[in-house]
Amino acid sequence: MPERVVTTLEVRWGECDPAGIVYHPSYVDWFSIARMHFLKENGIHYMADFHDGGVTVVVTDVSCHYRKALRAEDIAHVSARLVELGRTRLVFRYEVTNERGDLCAWGETRHAFVDRDTLRPVNLAKFASGLWERLAQLPISPLDEGER
Repeated sequence: MPERVVTTLEVRWGECDPAGIVYHPSYVDWFSIARMHFLKENGIHYMADFHDGGVTVVVTDVSCHYRKALRAEDIAHVSARLVELGRTRLVFRYEVTNERGDLCAWGETRHAFVDRDTLRPVNLAKFASGLWERLAQLPISPLDEGER
């Protein structure tokens, strides 16, 4: 199972402000795309495994730190890795680089598992034990001291 999954995107004009620079909310969308790719590459399919099983994964916190601008038609590489996993939540870390490998942005999303129907938090090990067993096998890449 890959510890880090990289998603390559071409920056679309609609992701940019009038000056042609990527508008800040676009990064959060890219994090979502990269997170879904990470899960899929590791054998977890969001709709079939979470949603159809009655589990919603809600975002409880998101952060993004910008370092270098990207513009329309640039290529962005968005890497995603799982840095924490618990029975009630998980945390992903992302890095966005350009074609030269320059760090353009980095961020993190924190998520909670909730019952799809009631939106109440759940202990996934009890609520969906089969899914929990599969998630517990995912590679976790803890943060280095410099990333905290």
